[in-house]
Amino acid sequence: MHRTKSMEVLEQQYEGMLREAELNRLKKKALRADRKRLGTSRWASTVAWELARTLGTLRKFFKGPKYAG
Repeated sequence: MHRTKSMEVLEQQYEGMLREAELNRLKKKALRADRKRLGTSRWASTVAWELARTLGTLRKFFKGPKYAG
């Protein structure tokens, strides 16, 4: 009886470890997906920033000097 009880406990602990490992795998997968999604938006924000910077430079160029006299 005592031996059976300890086997049940060991099986439960093993199943718990398997569930925990599966949860960790799923969390890693979700983090990777988030990083990929963030990479796309990071790229888009970089492009938008570069466009705004270029447009600002062009605007300054066509506006001319502030104090033309």
